[in-house]
Amino acid sequence: MRPEDKENRERGEVWQAPYMPNPIDATVVIPGSKSLTNRYFALAALCAEPTRIHTPLIARDTILMAHALESMGAHVDLGEDVTTITPAPLHGGNIDVGLAGTVMRFIPALAMLAKGTVHIDGDEGARQRPMGAIVDGLRQLGVRVEASQDADGEDVLPLDIYGAGADGIEGSVVDIDASASSQFISALMLAAPGTPSGLDIRHHGDTIPSTPHLAMTVDVLRKAGITVETFSDIYSLDNVSSPASLSSQWIVHAGTPSLGEVCVEPDLSNAGPFLAAAMLTGGVVRIPNYPQETTQPGAFYRAIFEGMGGQSSLRDGVYELRGGSTIRGIDMDMHDVGELVPTVAAVCAFAETPSVLRNIAQLRGHETDRLAALECELQRLGCTAKVSENDLHIGPAPLHPARLHTYKDHRMATFGAIIGLRVPGVEIENIATTAKTFPQFAQMWGEMTSGASEIRPSSVDVEQAEHSA
Repeated sequence: MRPEDKENRERGEVWQAPYMPNPIDATVVIPGSKSLTNRYFALAALCAEPTRIHTPLIARDTILMAHALESMGAHVDLGEDVTTITPAPLHGGNIDVGLAGTVMRFIPALAMLAKGTVHIDGDEGARQRPMGAIVDGLRQLGVRVEASQDADGEDVLPLDIYGAGADGIEGSVVDIDASASSQFISALMLAAPGTPSGLDIRHHGDTIPSTPHLAMTVDVLRKAGITVETFSDIYSLDNVSSPASLSSQWIVHAGTPSLGEVCVEPDLSNAGPFLAAAMLTGGVVRIPNYPQETTQPGAFYRAIFEGMGGQSSLRDGVYELRGGSTIRGIDMDMHDVGELVPTVAAVCAFAETPSVLRNIAQLRGHETDRLAALECELQRLGCTAKVSENDLHIGPAPLHPARLHTYKDHRMATFGAIIGLRVPGVEIENIATTAKTFPQFAQMWGEMTSGASEIRPSSVDVEQAEHSA
């Protein structure tokens, strides 16, 4: 096999991004939230009774979470309409986390409650993502953890966690630096009800990214009947340029959670590319089943796109966004909503004025270094893009066709699809990587750009989604 053939095979099939010169007018039904689904899955393993989770996301990240829980003893009956999780005493197992951040951070915390050794590993890219905060936190609780280390001496996968059950946990106070990811705090919060006396979790370090996800974890725990004390529980949508942060201390009481029947909201982050399509084509996109109140970071798209010239409304559970005749650039702190950056950056590439997306250093530790990837792919298209310290600067420039790399990162794949709406001839390598959180993306994107007025996700092939890169 020629080297270039091997490289193309590893990158995946090349996908021609649909070009859409006319305004889009579509209603798009978005699958369930990955962040909520995996939080419900993890907490359900600690309940006393089975949990029925309606409209969960079925994608690679959530399938990996389901398999992880099954490996430790829980029974998971996966279904797109309803997934049922029946808890059982947790035991040792071998866990594959793929590239799923929630799985690689949540499962180690649950593993301290298991009796037996839990071995955790993942894809090559997962072995480069920081794990030190959760390793340190577990060791403070008396849990024996063996971790690999990268070239800089930082703890990374694979891990071995030698669980002795809840009785093996010593103490309840955990002091960690979660400035690399809010998932470290969420992981400890979700496991805390199963500990003998709960956990007092304290963050020491720089600002925690993506604090809306912490609000989401607190909300899920409280809905399950678990007492959580914080200094501030709510973040605000009123000031998107500087979202309020949660407290640096969370006290989660011990107890048996009870979820019973829960329904997963649509994934508002995955709604982003379709909303971006309205912005770029000057069209209209409607998202049904949109929550009136939510802790999802994707809710910030509303204010972001309004600031860039869109007009939006939320009536009777349907969110509608209309693109304007022009797109305005923005200068915005995106620290708390970093997962939205690839979609917003794609829209910024077509703005009439420069944009700066600020304070997003945490993007360097995602599925790939998203800051470097966005700079590279925008420049590949002819855009004036530059990373300066922790900010991404995007300037207006004529764009030309290019073959875009995805780096096995689902957000980079959807970034390329958005660009292709306005630049004919854009090709994307490995669009299948969207199966990580949105297996139906290519199908639904194709239907939208073909003029369909109502777009719904098709059924998911579980095996195919699980093994997609």
